[in-house]
Amino acid sequence: MHRLGFLAAFSASLMAASTAMAGPILDEAKAAEALLAEGKSVEALAALEAAFNAAWDAAPLGFSEATFVTGKPAGFGIYSTRPNAVFQPDEQMLVYAEPFGYGFGKDGDLFKIDFSADFELRTPRGQILHAQEGFASLDMVSRRRNKEFQVYIVYNFKGLKPGDYVLVTKLSDRNSDKKGEFELPFTIAEKPAN
Repeated sequence: MHRLGFLAAFSASLMAASTAMAGPILDEAKAAEALLAEGKSVEALAALEAAFNAAWDAAPLGFSEATFVTGKPAGFGIYSTRPNAVFQPDEQMLVYAEPFGYGFGKDGDLFKIDFSADFELRTPRGQILHAQEGFASLDMVSRRRNKEFQVYIVYNFKGLKPGDYVLVTKLSDRNSDKKGEFELPFTIAEKPAN
């Protein structure tokens, strides 16, 4: 999903959240307007962050980005997208994703982001060829409720025949009951003739 898709998805989540929580979000936005009018920009930003956190907490677990990449990302949003999803037999598949709407655990003064990852390898018609639960743990500890968390996973599928497949990555948030998944179609190319 590209940034435009993320904004549409997050806007829809925000609208759903604002229906359920119209009071707190609207109250924080009004407080931010009043603080800005008084020249208190830092306090206004804090009020807007509180409104954003309320919408974030109400949103489902989703992904603003999920793509194959050419190498390990240098950080959140710092990656090179693979130009296509055609892989040579036995080639590693590098996946980058940006989840949103996840929960936060606490460890003293620190906030914890913590996921368990599952995957399914499917045919384009949905037949599951291989699946594994809990194959990876993805976590981070921060002094802030960090909204910039990236997922980087290396998949190694040996012996796949040439053809089309779908890789489904599923995340379970250990700090809430939220679950989310994304699909990445890909093709295994024919082996080059010698």
